[in-house]
Amino acid sequence: MKKKITLFTFIFSVFLGLSQGSYPVWDKDYAWGGDQNDYLMDIHQNKKDYAILSAGHTYTSGNQDFSGLNKGHTDFWVLKSDTAGVVLYEKSFGGDSIDQLAAIIPTGDGGYILAGSSASGMSGEKSQSSKGGYDFWVVKIDENGNKQWDKSIGGSDDDYLTCAVADGGGGYYLGGYSFSNAGEDKSDNSYGDEDFWMVKINDSGTVIWDVSFGGDTTDILTNVQFGSNQIWLGGYSISDSSGNKTEDSYGGFDFWIVSIDDNGNKNWDKNFGGKEDDFLEEIRPRNHSDGFWIAGTTNSKSTGNKSSGGYNNGDFWILNVDDSAIVKFDRTFGSNGSETLKDMEISPEGSAIIAGYSNGSGGSKISGNNGGFDNWIIKVDTNGIKFWDYNYGGAANDTLQAIFIKCDRGILAGGYSESSISGDRTHLNRGVNDYWLYELSVPTHPWFRISDVCSGVPLSFFDESDVWPDKWLWDFDDPTSAQNTSEDQHPVHTYSQAGLYMVSMMIKEGCQDDTTLTREVRVWDNTVLGNIDLGRDFSICGQPNVEIYNQHINAPDRVTYAWNTGETTESIFIENKGQYTLTVTDQHCSAADSVLVDTCPDFRIPDAFSPNNDDINDVFKVRGVGLYEFDLLIFNRWGQLIYRSHNQEEGWDGKVNGRDVQVDVYVYKLIYRGLGLSRREKVGKIALVR
Repeated sequence: MKKKITLFTFIFSVFLGLSQGSYPVWDKDYAWGGDQNDYLMDIHQNKKDYAILSAGHTYTSGNQDFSGLNKGHTDFWVLKSDTAGVVLYEKSFGGDSIDQLAAIIPTGDGGYILAGSSASGMSGEKSQSSKGGYDFWVVKIDENGNKQWDKSIGGSDDDYLTCAVADGGGGYYLGGYSFSNAGEDKSDNSYGDEDFWMVKINDSGTVIWDVSFGGDTTDILTNVQFGSNQIWLGGYSISDSSGNKTEDSYGGFDFWIVSIDDNGNKNWDKNFGGKEDDFLEEIRPRNHSDGFWIAGTTNSKSTGNKSSGGYNNGDFWILNVDDSAIVKFDRTFGSNGSETLKDMEISPEGSAIIAGYSNGSGGSKISGNNGGFDNWIIKVDTNGIKFWDYNYGGAANDTLQAIFIKCDRGILAGGYSESSISGDRTHLNRGVNDYWLYELSVPTHPWFRISDVCSGVPLSFFDESDVWPDKWLWDFDDPTSAQNTSEDQHPVHTYSQAGLYMVSMMIKEGCQDDTTLTREVRVWDNTVLGNIDLGRDFSICGQPNVEIYNQHINAPDRVTYAWNTGETTESIFIENKGQYTLTVTDQHCSAADSVLVDTCPDFRIPDAFSPNNDDINDVFKVRGVGLYEFDLLIFNRWGQLIYRSHNQEEGWDGKVNGRDVQVDVYVYKLIYRGLGLSRREKVGKIALVR
C-alpha cells in the first residue's frame, strides 16, 4: 500500500529569470591626479575596512593630489581612500629612472605587494641596482602604506612584469616577458625575442624558481591563474612551433596558454586565434565547475580556431574552456569602432564580467559612446550570452584598466581619464590623465517561488533572487512548528493547520545590508489527509470479483473518486492482478493510496535432477510465480544442512563447497509466502542422479 498527498487546485507560482543578477546602477566616482600624466593600473577593496587602494604610476611631482617629489621619470603611486572618498594616505615609490606599476596583491597583514617594472638604479626607494635594463620590481608596503622591503629581479637584458598573483601560502607568482639570456636571476636562455617569464618568490621576495617559455619570435605573458592541480600562464605569441612552443601561429599574434605544475614544469601548451592579431589579457577560473574563462582583444574574424565572427578592428573575445583547454564556446563583442579588453572578473554565480575601452557604438554595443574612448563593461551569462553592457566616460578619452567585484557584490572600475566634468565624470581634470575610478551598485531583488498548499503536505520554497547570497534565513510564520525557520536556500516546510501565513526570506550578500522579502502563503484545510486506506497488498486465490474500497473509518464526505482503471465509484471489483490506485479529492486537496494485487503462489518442484553438465536438468530449481517470500533448504540423509538460498532464480547445482556430492536422495524444505498470505512450508525428497 502506497499513499501520497498532493495539492489539487489553486496552484500559484511565479518564475523570474533573474539568476544572472540585476543591472548595475551608477553610484559615485573619484578622480585624483596632478598636472602631469597619472596612470591608474590596478584597484582593490580591502575586506577589513572596505577602503579602496588605487595604484599605478605617475609623472607628477608635488602637485595637487600628489604630495611627494618625483624621483626620476615615473614612480609607483598608491592612494588609499575610505568609502566616502576621503584619502587615508597616498605614497610614491621610485628610483632615478622609469618605474611603472602593473599589479597589486593584498597580503595577509593588511598591506600590499606592489609589482611592476623598473629601469632605475639604486636610488629613491629602490634598494638594489638594475640587473640590466628593466627588471621586475616588487615593493611590500604595510597597511599604512609604509615600505617594508623591495626586490629587483631580472636578467642581463630587459624584463617587464605584467601580472602577479598570491600562491595562497605566503608566496607569489610574478609573470611577464623577458629578453634576457641565462644570468643573474634568470635560469634559461632566450628562445627567440621576448619569452614568457614566470618567477616564484617567497614572502620575503627571495626567488624560489623561475621558468621561461617561448618560440622563435615574440611571446608576451600577461596573466597567471590557478586551476585543478595546474597553473595556467596566458599571453599572446606570434611564434611558430619552436623552442618549447608546440603549435604554429594561425596568422598574427594568437592567444597562447601554457599549463605548468607547482614546480614550473610544463604540462602542455595550446594556441587560440584567427588569421589576424589576437591578444590574450585575462584568465579566470570558472565558478562552480572546472575550467577557465579566457578573454582578450581580437582583430580576427571567424578563421583559425576562432568560430565567432567580428565587428571591426579590435573586439572583445572570450572563450570558455575545460581544464584541458578544450573550447566549449567562444564569443565576440564589438562595435563599429575599436575595442581593447583589459580585465575580467567572475561574479559569484559564475557569470563573466569583461571590461575595457571602446570608441564606437552599434554592433553588439547598445550603450553608445560619450566621446573619445570610454569604459565598456559587459556581463555575459554562463553560456556566454550577453546579459547587459554599459558605457562609462566623459567627453575625452577614458581608458579602463581594472575592475573589481566588491564585498557588497557591486563593481569597482578604474583606469585613467583625460576628461573633465562631462558624461559620467563629475570631477574636474587635474592635468592630463588622472586616476579615475567609480563604483557601480548591483541592487538586490529578492524573490522566492511558492504555491498554495494543503495542510500536512510538504511545501517547497524556491529562492529565485537575482543575487548569489552567502546566507539565507527563512521564517515560515508557523510558531507552533519545531522547524519554523531554515537557513537552506530552497527549504521545505509542512503546515499542520489551515490559514494564511506571511513567509519571509532574509538574504545576506557579502558586506551589504540584509534584504528581506515577505510573501503570503494560503494553506487549505485538508479533509482527505490520512483518510484513505485501501488495505494491505493481497493475493487473489480463486475468488471472483474481489471488491476494493476505502477502508478508513473516517472516510471524508463531499469528495470525488478516481481509480487508475478509469472508474469513479467508491469501490471497484477486480479479477486480475495488478496495482490499483484510488485518488480522493475534496475542494482543494487530493490524496491517493495504492494496493498491489497478485495471484496465489503456483509452483512446481522436481523430484530428481542430474547435474552432469549436459544442460538438461542440471540444476534443482523451484519454478513458479507468486512467491513473495522464498527460503529453500536442502539436507543430506544425516540431517545436515548443505544448501540454502533466498533467491528463487539461483537453484542448487549438486555441489557443496565447490565439490560434487554423491548420488543419493536428499530432503528439501521450502518456506514461502504469497502476497498478503501467511507463511507456509513444503517438505519433500529430491533424487540426485548422474
